[in-house]
Amino acid sequence: MALDIAVVMDPIQSIKPNKDSSLAMLLEAQRRGHRLHYLLPGSLGLEGS
Repeated sequence: MALDIAVVMDPIQSIKPNKDSSLAMLLEAQRRGHRLHYLLPGSLGLEGS
């Protein structure tokens, strides 16, 4: 069963592929057939109280 996985991480341009654990997790999740969603910290917000 494929999962929807959202990851909040730094901009793609600043990633160091050989050191970034978030990228490693995304690549493995993709290999397993999960649906990935990439979010920038500035794109998040909270509504209500």
